[in-house]
Amino acid sequence: MKSITTKYIFFPVLVLLCLAGLASCDYIHDELPPCRHTLRFVYRHNIKHADAFAYEMENQEAAKNVRLYIYSADGKFFSSRLIEGEELKKNEVDLSELAPGDYRLLAWAGLNAQDYTWTEPAPGSSIDDFRMSVQMVENRVDRELSGLFQGELEYTIPLGGTTDTEFPLVKNTNKIRFILIDANRGTKLTSDAFDFAVTTTNGDLDAHNEPVSPTRITWLPYLQQVEDVKASGNETIKYEAVCTELNTLRLIDNTTGTLRIRYESEKTPFINVSLTELLKLTQIASHKLPGQEYLDRQDEYVITAYVDIVGGRAHCLEVIVDDWIVRLEDLTLGNEEMTL
Repeated sequence: MKSITTKYIFFPVLVLLCLAGLASCDYIHDELPPCRHTLRFVYRHNIKHADAFAYEMENQEAAKNVRLYIYSADGKFFSSRLIEGEELKKNEVDLSELAPGDYRLLAWAGLNAQDYTWTEPAPGSSIDDFRMSVQMVENRVDRELSGLFQGELEYTIPLGGTTDTEFPLVKNTNKIRFILIDANRGTKLTSDAFDFAVTTTNGDLDAHNEPVSPTRITWLPYLQQVEDVKASGNETIKYEAVCTELNTLRLIDNTTGTLRIRYESEKTPFINVSLTELLKLTQIASHKLPGQEYLDRQDEYVITAYVDIVGGRAHCLEVIVDDWIVRLEDLTLGNEEMTL
């Protein structure tokens, strides 16, 4: 009886082991299927903390692709992949051809020759050699950039078993929209009534998403037009507003970036403030994010200002940021003349 009992105890165990063997994978034995390893890109480092990768890629007008660079564990370039089309839409990158081991992965989404330059890695080159920069003319950028995303990941392929790994990305491009409303009814504005300029010292990034050179870049509008604003309670009363949009590369907190706005007939800007200090005021109080994290998560900003134009001169009455009235004295850098 003892031997019969032992037989019945081990029989189910043997069956389970056999079934497990049929479902397993291996790199050595030909009778087993190869292990599958997939990678999925995610973009949750935004203000909603929700994955928006598919949405961002779908709404890119150009450069709907991800360049994936594969390095050894010590940072030496091994191979690369361009992910686009159906593979990007499916977002299930198969890396099963890689041997078991440790790797470092670098991803850039949105790179394209019209907007950016970058160093394509050579065999054996270091991950620290990678550089990208914005295409510019005389350190100026006045066009709308394709969205740019970056990610770096330490990646391991085990000796056995399949893996499905998320690859987090961050967004490195920002759009800023300014709405300048003339407080005086009847003043006729043109789209070029104001000169807008943002300056930063960030026009390039390394593999670790950090600025490289301290060159000062001037970002100019790619859109500037006049719109009507109807008065509250009386739609027959209208005010004219100049609406402008420009973009920047990744914004770095506590740097010397500026925002300057000048009326066309004046030399001195009537708004001359620290860019990042102003943009940080757009954060909803309940978010409670550190300054740099907020600047990295937020990628679109809207700033509204009421302007009084009298006798060929413009005076800023108030700037509204998310229903807050900003005292520009706290952010002003000076009243030097503005040159574009």
